[in-house]
Amino acid sequence: MLISQKYNREYAKGLAQYGFEYHSIIRPQSRINWKRCDWYMQNLIKQRNVDIIFACIEPDICKITNKPFGSNHIHFAWRGAQMHRKELVKKVRCKDFYILEPMPIYNGMEYFSKHLGKSLSYHNIYV
Repeated sequence: MLISQKYNREYAKGLAQYGFEYHSIIRPQSRINWKRCDWYMQNLIKQRNVDIIFACIEPDICKITNKPFGSNHIHFAWRGAQMHRKELVKKVRCKDFYILEPMPIYNGMEYFSKHLGKSLSYHNIYV
């Protein structure tokens, strides 16, 4: 096993131990930077019913060339209250069509392993 694979697995295991319950994606029409990601997540973490958030910016990958192209998106997971999309839009303070329907996380290790090891340009935990 490569050192980076071992590190990614340990990192995913550590994130899974936080007990994140739900996840969603913010996919704006233009490229997103870390400042905008932080702004969205700071809005969400201010809510009394959200304990902790993990967010990462992931580039969109071309399925043919397997290389990143101009756009990207935010994956985020939180522990706290279940929210429907409209409620999440208000709390994150972004446009309605940017956020996908929130989904529960059944296996935290599997969820985080899927996202780590990709070319994430930014990731952060908010408490």
